[in-house]
Amino acid sequence: MTTATSADPLDGVRSRLQSRALRVSGRVGTELAGLIAANGKLLRARFALLLGEALGVPEEAREHAACAIEWVHNASLLHDDCVDEATLRRGTPTPNAVFGRSVALLLGDLAFSQGLEEAQEISQEAANTLVSAVREMTIGELQEEFLRGSTAISKEAYLGVASRKTGALFEWVGQVLAGLSPHELKDSDPARMGLSAGILLQVVDDILDLSQNAQRLGKKPGQDIAQRQISLPLVYAFEDPSIKARFEAAWSKPGAIPETEIAQLAGLVMDSGAVKKARRTASELLASILAAARPLPRRPAASKLLAFIEAMAAREF
Repeated sequence: MTTATSADPLDGVRSRLQSRALRVSGRVGTELAGLIAANGKLLRARFALLLGEALGVPEEAREHAACAIEWVHNASLLHDDCVDEATLRRGTPTPNAVFGRSVALLLGDLAFSQGLEEAQEISQEAANTLVSAVREMTIGELQEEFLRGSTAISKEAYLGVASRKTGALFEWVGQVLAGLSPHELKDSDPARMGLSAGILLQVVDDILDLSQNAQRLGKKPGQDIAQRQISLPLVYAFEDPSIKARFEAAWSKPGAIPETEIAQLAGLVMDSGAVKKARRTASELLASILAAARPLPRRPAASKLLAFIEAMAAREF
């Protein structure tokens, strides 16, 4: 299956996701099978397709890589929503809210197995390294969980968690596609570029959680505050002792934080200039990614990749 005649290269990815989901629909039902293949902005898949094109990777292989990264991403979202007890994702009720936590966790496991099968379509080595990437993602998630409610986290510690939690999958796709490129890659490091792109995506998500409304986000804003979860704007905001003390008081109370208090705390962070500092960090990451992408062998495709990364950094949803 290829997308040679498709107006949108992502149509091939969507088709592959649905096709693989159909293989299990007879045993788990069409509705549940559709949930594991549900896709949103497909930022990871688009990154994989564009990077693969810039590296001269055959179309079918880059589609397999794009699907694998989306399957694993979907698995992580299904599990994350259970951990966070989230009720809304992409503007619709989460599977854990509709079917319960146990079903949602099992759907996440099923989505991961689908991603592993997709990686095996590339090579056994691709599947092996995907397992390693998922291990790093899980370690990042565990580290984030241990840091929940902490106000004593450095920028370096935050970036370390982001590099595992979000960067590991991007790094994997860069590594796999680089190995499939027919070109000599003396001056470029796609795996490192992917890692930086994943961290950038996480920083932008952190910013949007504070700066956008529910309609644009597809979920309630201020969830990092509500979940007592660290983000880069909060790391910067806690440099102000008064803001740090206010969060310590709010986060030390048992139970859910009232919506009004979440809004007040978000306002403090916005007014502190912490979001602006986080945007500067995002700009620095973007500059490093763009510099790393310029030596990619296929220039027209590399230009499209550069444009996409810039759009990903500037997005407001």
